[in-house]
Amino acid sequence: MSLSKQVVPVITTVSTMKAEKSTRSNLAYAAFILFCFWVGTQILSLMVHAPGVLEHLAQGNDATRPRIEMGFAISTVFGLVPFLAGCVLLGVVCLVMRIHHRHHF
Repeated sequence: MSLSKQVVPVITTVSTMKAEKSTRSNLAYAAFILFCFWVGTQILSLMVHAPGVLEHLAQGNDATRPRIEMGFAISTVFGLVPFLAGCVLLGVVCLVMRIHHRHHF
């Protein structure tokens, strides 16, 4: 019986220095992302189990400042829109850097 492809691939000598660095950086990035998710879940858990904390943090108890109540649409415009604009700007910068890197190497 003969096979069209080798069952056990031929091992060639390739430098593993880049692969080791890449693996280490990937593991570090994964640990960072997991840490960020853990912090986010802790904050969400705090908000769920301690009612009134978010309202207390959002409202300053300074009597000299006027009380401002903002609706959902206004908070979306002043919160979500700048965040999305920043993400788009960061994406454009990354895209330009990738194109620049491809053409110079």
